[in-house]
Amino acid sequence: MFQDLNHLKKNNLNHFISILIISIFPIFFLFSSLLINLSTIILIFLFTFEIKFSLKNFTKDKILILLITFWFFILISLFTSIHFENSISRSIGFFRFILFVYALSYYIKLDNYKYFKFISLIWFSIFTITSIDLFIEHILGYNLTGNESYMPGRLAGFLGDELKIGNYYLGFYFLSLVFSIQFFKNKFLSISIIIFFSLIALLIGERANFIKIILGLLTFLIFYEKIITKYKIVIFSFILSTAIIFINFNNDFKVRYQHQFYTPLKSEGVYNYLKGNPYGAHFSTAFDIFKENPISGIGLKNFYFECGKNKYVDKEFAFNHSRCSTHPHQLHLEILSHIGIFGYLIFISLFIYSIYFGFKNYIKNKNQYLLASLVFIFVSIFTPVPSGSFFTTYGATIFWLNFGLVLAFSSKDNK
Repeated sequence: MFQDLNHLKKNNLNHFISILIISIFPIFFLFSSLLINLSTIILIFLFTFEIKFSLKNFTKDKILILLITFWFFILISLFTSIHFENSISRSIGFFRFILFVYALSYYIKLDNYKYFKFISLIWFSIFTITSIDLFIEHILGYNLTGNESYMPGRLAGFLGDELKIGNYYLGFYFLSLVFSIQFFKNKFLSISIIIFFSLIALLIGERANFIKIILGLLTFLIFYEKIITKYKIVIFSFILSTAIIFINFNNDFKVRYQHQFYTPLKSEGVYNYLKGNPYGAHFSTAFDIFKENPISGIGLKNFYFECGKNKYVDKEFAFNHSRCSTHPHQLHLEILSHIGIFGYLIFISLFIYSIYFGFKNYIKNKNQYLLASLVFIFVSIFTPVPSGSFFTTYGATIFWLNFGLVLAFSSKDNK
């Protein structure tokens, strides 16, 4: 593995630097958006020396056409943007994610995926260290770097007072499961690691991301063929029962999962629950903004400037007075309100086709990393829970990294 890298360093410095950047990418998510952007730009810059554009190949690539079309509608929204100067950098800057996806896919596939063993080892190691750090924070109240828990029932790990580690965890969770199963031949050890990672996801305290992980784990286990059925049942049953016990007997989690979420949702129903919940006010306002601007939306990064207007006052929602935020906290409503209905239809078409395309290739080549990334894309797009903004550097880069892996591993010669 390391001999291959030394050989690559001597023969192609461009490829060596790119593989190195991709390998340590998870570290950047634990520090700053500046590092994420800088490493993405370097990777794209190096990729430009590899691009051989062909109009014929472009017209054959349906995913690229859909990505470009989606970006086109983002640019169209600039013409109706309520704050053009606020939207322009994010709208034009979205193109970097398209380049990033294809750069990542290109370098992953180098020399018939030779270097992905090294990449996946580094990713798994970083994820494991992060998981141990979060466990220590749960036990002691502070993590390895001395960051104290910001609020009861929530962990932040290396991110300090930024409560977004759940997004990072979701982004690398399924990939780490695959590595643990493939790398550790001892079934008890690999199953124990899966359970440990899953329980850390619960301890983080981000309800939406934990729901995505549970739904994703169930989907992953259904389609993953390297684990026999009885072990699948043991893994999922143990994780689910442990989570239920923990939520019922730990006071902080009892408040977050039962008192604030499950009990009112069960007794009041979804709509009434949202009427008494801050997220409901965000959702209602975003949908009203979409109805006011259905064709091309209000432009990216403008929710905060629009939501405070009197025409969006709705006293039916208890938290309407605090309806404003930087984004609507719901992926589909963010797309609808910011880009409009036509951009949204392209958005949905892109991911329905991508999941279909990826799963069709998974049936052929049975690549488990492809399955892991597909599951991530599926739960990120189609789980109806609150979410972070789709267009911020942090969340978007994690998402498009997994999307790039779908493209990389959707290959007939990849096993």
